[in-house]
Amino acid sequence: MEGVQMDEKEQSVEIGTDKSEETLLTQWQTCVEMANAVSQRRDAMNNLFVTLNLAIVAAASFIWDAKTIMLLVSGIIVCVVWIFFIRNFRELNRAKFEVINKLEQSLPVSAFSDEWQSLKKSKKYIEGTKLEKVLPYAFCVLYVVIFILIILQRCNQPSISQP
Repeated sequence: MEGVQMDEKEQSVEIGTDKSEETLLTQWQTCVEMANAVSQRRDAMNNLFVTLNLAIVAAASFIWDAKTIMLLVSGIIVCVVWIFFIRNFRELNRAKFEVINKLEQSLPVSAFSDEWQSLKKSKKYIEGTKLEKVLPYAFCVLYVVIFILIILQRCNQPSISQP
């Protein structure tokens, strides 16, 4: 092109060439791999938080006295942090799939876009983030129930009076 300056990217890949299609496919594959890596990190994070909460529940059931209340509070804080992590990973995945979907518009097949559209139409599909949030909320409810049981137990203990 005479008179038109092109940057390095534009010079190395011209639209409609085999090279541009190969580059686009390579970029798409890289984005999909990055999205998979985020999903794996998300799974590892969920496993860590489940293990941590199970340890807190086990410790609370072992101690089972007024000292347990601080442990229960820390459990609720852990669950709140967990919910924030879930939200952040959801946003990160959303951004990654926006890029993947945009790249797919230039490919012959839009596998992820088509799959997502199909899932959204299904009445049986529940978004993964909604399912993920069930666990931290369930642990919070469990912590509150344990707290109430400890308070009730303390209130029902007969007081020992000294003569």
